[in-house]
Amino acid sequence: MDFDLTILKDPDAVARLTTNTWRPHAFNKRGLAINRQGDLITNAFLNQEEWERLDAAIIRTAARKFNAYSTIVGAGLTTRTTLAEWSSKWRVASEMTAADVTLDFETQVEGDRVDRKTYSVPVPIISKPFSIGRRELLTARANGADLETTNAEEATASVVEQAEGMLINGDTSIVIEGTSISGLRTLTARYTTTADGDFGTIANIYPTFRKLINTMHTRTYHGPFAVQMAPNQYSELLQYYSDGTGQRALDRVLALPEIQSVNYNDLMTDAEFTAVQLTNNVVDIRIALDLETRRWEAPDGSRIYFMVMMAAVPRLKTDYAGYSGIVHITAC
Repeated sequence: MDFDLTILKDPDAVARLTTNTWRPHAFNKRGLAINRQGDLITNAFLNQEEWERLDAAIIRTAARKFNAYSTIVGAGLTTRTTLAEWSSKWRVASEMTAADVTLDFETQVEGDRVDRKTYSVPVPIISKPFSIGRRELLTARANGADLETTNAEEATASVVEQAEGMLINGDTSIVIEGTSISGLRTLTARYTTTADGDFGTIANIYPTFRKLINTMHTRTYHGPFAVQMAPNQYSELLQYYSDGTGQRALDRVLALPEIQSVNYNDLMTDAEFTAVQLTNNVVDIRIALDLETRRWEAPDGSRIYFMVMMAAVPRLKTDYAGYSGIVHITAC
């Protein structure tokens, strides 16, 4: 399924995250649910059209709400695990000393070995339930109305906003072995500085990004960077220069080879933005369970219950020297 969304560099990124493994196995030509043997499921709650409408509403809502998250997923920065992994661990190695240069094999050269540090982050489950009553469904069918998907959309929005917020701000409420979840705005190792001035003055915008890039070069982070910006500051990037070039500030920022994308994000604090290098030594999303909808029915068949859920965590990484390819700019 494709999405016409400017915030997604990869339109299929969210669709790839979304599965519907708990809908019936198949439907017959009349759109009624059947089991693996082809037998009709006489008490199946939703028909094929209703399932497809529900699925479409969930995927559509996820695509609209994921922003920073989908940028990372769209860049291919994901790793897979299972629900058996409660805490995801990775190791970072030091660099070796410089190689020796000699003219023969006999000259004694200096040996070396790397040192390693281990980091970890909890892998949480994010979920939100909703339900549909059989009488509501029968009334909709009798009136020729479409299945009401508002609750499904709101449950999906709740889950996705929590995942997106975790990437932006982290989550200190989930702790395993003394480690919680860090976000782009909260990682201790991120590079923090203030802008060259308020972005309401267009002359302050381009120098701020140049300073960001120059500093990250000194830390051996060379991009590409994805920027998440508060909506007000993004709007200020749409100002036009008065020098006759017809360029906006956004155009000049995106002309910098290190800047791959600049998007607004409703979860960013006003007058701030972050930039993250899109490489797997800086960030990835550890996925134990894709965004999916699970279902079960009340014993008397009067109501069907759903759970929109996912299990995933952003892993923001620090190099051996204590630096990160993440930037946090304030006062812009």
